[in-house]
Formats: sequence, structure tokens, C-alpha cells
Amino acid sequence: MDIEKIRAGIPALKEAVFFNAGGMGPIPAVVADEMMEMFRVQVEKGRYRADVQAMLEEKGEEARRIAARFFGVTPEEIMFPQSVSDGLNTIAEGVEWKAGDEVIVSDHEHPSGYLPWLLRAEQQGVVLKRLSLLPDPEGIVDRLRALLTDRTRVVVMSHVTSALGIKVPAEEIVRAGHGVGALVGFDAAQSAGQFPVNVREMGCDFYAATSFKWCLGPYGIGSLYVKRETLPQLVVRRSGAKAVKRYNSDTGEYAFFDSAMKFEFGARSLPLRIGYGRALRYIEEIGTDRIEAQVKETAVYFREAVGQIPGARVQTPEGFCAGAINVVFEGADPGKLCERLWEPHRIVAVSPAGGIRFSLAFFTTREEIDRALEVVKESVR
Repeated sequence: MDIEKIRAGIPALKEAVFFNAGGMGPIPAVVADEMMEMFRVQVEKGRYRADVQAMLEEKGEEARRIAARFFGVTPEEIMFPQSVSDGLNTIAEGVEWKAGDEVIVSDHEHPSGYLPWLLRAEQQGVVLKRLSLLPDPEGIVDRLRALLTDRTRVVVMSHVTSALGIKVPAEEIVRAGHGVGALVGFDAAQSAGQFPVNVREMGCDFYAATSFKWCLGPYGIGSLYVKRETLPQLVVRRSGAKAVKRYNSDTGEYAFFDSAMKFEFGARSLPLRIGYGRALRYIEEIGTDRIEAQVKETAVYFREAVGQIPGARVQTPEGFCAGAINVVFEGADPGKLCERLWEPHRIVAVSPAGGIRFSLAFFTTREEIDRALEVVKESVR
């Protein structure tokens, strides 16, 4: 992997050090160029010309094919929500609930992965159970099995958690949930783009991803995979133009698409969709296997370097992590440390869980790690 060539194609890396791909990743120039070209064509030629619209729609469907390939599924199983939240709400709203039905989530969910299910509990009498991921990550699946009952309808959690970067054993979780007939799915905000993901092999029923984090794409677009066999089990609760293959305004007769597109309605940005497709293709061109290997190597170096700092404690469990590693520095205010990293050093990091989360991307260098940790050491003395 030619890191210098890759970094040269991400302009923002010349301006700052980015340890926050888990929050919002920098956009490669080729991805931005693709989106801007789509906007430029609309500005120069007009938006609703038949030829312009046909071009945009074809490129938008190519993005669907790219997303399907990226996740190892078919285009008919992909729809484009605005975000992970939007995708998970689509699933949560689509289940026909009965009071007393159960949903299992983890105790390390981002609000986007928790609130859709909390609303089901408040509005429809669903019982919300929380699966503990720590302090013993090896026991996650056993603890899940202890929570499962014949009333469990959905098991849903982050494939990689947001704050601490805990990577859960997805395939084992799917098998356990399916054992009681539950739908099983994942919030993929922190997984897509970090390592190879084939959701067909994983066996899950849904997988909600976003563009703007590790995939380095635009904000306001993502993808939702829904397994073909699961689609008939989900009711459409919100709809509008473009969600139906047939509609008669005189009789009110209509028919939804026989695909995940039945959830995709209304005015949606095709340039953003096309940009997301280009971002996924960019990740494919580098190779998710190579990205995973590079990040693992970087993470080893990072953990060893952090281990040299007195009072530093890594919260992310080794063996259950990807690229995001959360570190607590004893006696230091993490918010102030993040401010210190940014000004005057132009190092971007965040503090979502009482420490500093360092998102180690495939473009992260050892020199950047050394620079950041030296600032930390100077600040905590």
C-alpha cells in the first residue's frame, strides 16, 4: 500500500492530522470530484432535462450496484437512507409489534442505534433488553443467549461500537438470534470501510451503514441492506413518490417495488448517492483486506506507544477492536486534551467516553501517532 500516494489524494491531510474517521472522515479528491461534476452538470445544463435526469438516475443505480457488491449482496436488497438512524428507524417501524415483544440491544449503543428501539418500547409496549459487552467480551454470546426468549423479535447492535470501538462477534450473534426466530441486524457506522464485510456470509437480516465515516464519503447518505427473505416481514410505514412501481391516482391503486427500494421515497440527492458509490469504489480499489491489515499494524504500534505513557489506560479490549481505540489518561480532562491537540497542533480527536478516541485509519502514519502522543505527554505531566 502506497500510503504517501494515498495521502496525496486526500487534500485535508495537508491541513490537519485526522484521528476521527470514526466521527467524520476526510474526503478523497476523486470522491469530491465525482460529486461536484454531478452538481456542475445540473447547474450548467439544467436539472430536470430528460437527458440529465437519465444520466443521474443511471449513475445512481450504478451506486446501488457498487454498494451491493461492497457488502456481498444483490442490488434489490439495498436502499439508500439518509443515515444509519434513518435505516434503523425503517426496520424498527417495519416490524409489526405486539406488546410484550422483546428487542435486545447492547449497552454500548450510539443514540442512533438506541432511540429507534426505545420509541418502540414507549409507544408500542416493546420490552427493551440490554446486553452487556464488558468487562468480559469473550462472554458476549453466552450473555446474549441468556437474554433470548421466544418473545425476542429483534436483536440489534453495533458491529463495532462508537465510543470504545468494540468489535462484536457478528456471525455468532446472528446464529444465536436466529435460533429463537428473531431478526438480527447491525449498526454498521463503525464497521463499513474498516475491514471486509460480507453480510450474506454473516447471515444477518439487515445492516445499516453510513457514507461519511470510515468510507470517506459525503454526509447525508448511507445504505441499508435488507435480506430478500426478510423484506416481506417488514411493513412500509412511510412512503411517497419513487417507492412504487405502479400507482393510479384515480383509483388509489398502487404496488411497491419487490425490493428494498419500497422503503426509498421522496426527493433524495442523486449527487450524494453517486458520491457514496464512488467512495465505496475508492475503498474497493485500495482493498478492504489491505486496509484491515494496515490498521492492525498501526494499532499494534499505537498500543505500544500508549503503554509508555504513565497513567494511560486503553479501554478498547484487544482482540475485540478495529481501528478506533479509546484511551483514558489519568488525571487529565479529555475535553481539554482534545482542545490542546487541536490548538495549536491541528490534531483532530474526540472524547465520546471519558477518554480520547483515536481513530486509526489506513492513511494514519506512525509520525502522526508520535506527534499526537507527545502533545498528550506534555499536557498530562
